[in-house]
Amino acid sequence: MTLGSSPRFAAPWPEWRAAAPAGRRAAPGEGTLRLRLGHCRGPQATTPAERMEALARRRRAGDPVATAGNLRSGLVPVVLVDGEHRASGWGPIDLPLAPGRHLVEIQSQHSRSWRAVDIAPGRATRLDYIGMLGEQHCAYAADEARGALADMHGHTLGPRGRLHYKQYLPANARSRGSFIVFLLCMAAAAALTWLAAAAGVPETAAVPAGAAIWLGALAAWAGRVLWTYSRYNRTGPEAPLATGAFAPPGTAAPLVLDPDGPPPEPAPGSAALLIDARFRKADLTSDELALQLPQGQTAIDRAQRRRLDAIGELVPIRHRFAVPPPEIELDGVRLAGSWTRMWIETAPGRHRVRVRTPAAPLPVPAGQAPPQECEIDVDTAAGRTAPLALTVTVKAVPDPTEPLLHQWECRIERLAAEPERPPRAAPRADVRGGLRRAATGRWWERPDR
Repeated sequence: MTLGSSPRFAAPWPEWRAAAPAGRRAAPGEGTLRLRLGHCRGPQATTPAERMEALARRRRAGDPVATAGNLRSGLVPVVLVDGEHRASGWGPIDLPLAPGRHLVEIQSQHSRSWRAVDIAPGRATRLDYIGMLGEQHCAYAADEARGALADMHGHTLGPRGRLHYKQYLPANARSRGSFIVFLLCMAAAAALTWLAAAAGVPETAAVPAGAAIWLGALAAWAGRVLWTYSRYNRTGPEAPLATGAFAPPGTAAPLVLDPDGPPPEPAPGSAALLIDARFRKADLTSDELALQLPQGQTAIDRAQRRRLDAIGELVPIRHRFAVPPPEIELDGVRLAGSWTRMWIETAPGRHRVRVRTPAAPLPVPAGQAPPQECEIDVDTAAGRTAPLALTVTVKAVPDPTEPLLHQWECRIERLAAEPERPPRAAPRADVRGGLRRAATGRWWERPDR
């Protein structure tokens, strides 16, 4: 009885099916990363009337990409393993990997999903990624959601069967779809009772038979919620990942931390620096999105509008790209950077951090914007970790058929020290409110907080 929000591990449209770049083959003794790239439906940010008004207003203005939604950048997941682009799209895919510990990153409209995985020779490690479709995806990633949705990220990556329940099932235990199914079962029970009575079945048999329908449906729904609650909760943050095995030569290799886990303790007499690096893709204008239209087409059709509102793309991009990591130097030493939480041990005192935005991953015939550079001094104390936030906005306009970008620009939105705060605990499913409403019939009250 959970409708709409349950994850699906298939592409929303066949053209966006998961695929790996050509040329990579499995070697003897390698293991396998058995990855499923899924999605679920997120809550709408606007009402149907507001969406229709936005569509009408854009059409009146002659917008070539007039849509009802506000999603203007692609949500298609891109998979990186140890910094190497390995796959993109939705659905199941097997990636051969050398034995050992690897860093798996999933880039979408942002960079906030990563996880360390252990690969054994000849064995398969199963991992699931799920992201919400629609315009709310980016708001969750930026921690902009409030109220009942504050605990949701809009995306999650973890071991199969152990994902964060509330990160990808918005209000599953409080779903209106469940209430609709419950009403349908009540109607079916009433119809069965009436037909049985009309056929001469005794009342003592007709009424219990009808009640059994909706009571059975209610019990099945409650069992499903409790089963999901017990299954879809992670046990805690994972251990830090040493990046020395795949760091470029001549660079310092930081530890990559779990997205929600606490930093390790520095060695006695030492300090540490924690750089939380993230990027977000900027919205594209209608003229930039129109570059994805087939040649000769001046306005989008209904199918293209549905795709843009759901996944941020009109047509599939044939040459998918990954956003390269930022160039980070600590006291003149280059770090093996990634869009993660990077922890590196230092001596106590003042340190100079220099950041340079990455160059375009594909050619830009029109010329790319010059990279941005920013420097900051950070004071570290013995036995403490100094957190530093780095946020970059990426403007990328890909060509749908050729291996090129029409525009590439990166802006450093923030490079600043962050106040220390305790790590946020992994969210857990709250099913109590939904079960109580199932028993009392108070379906439309506000979620419990």
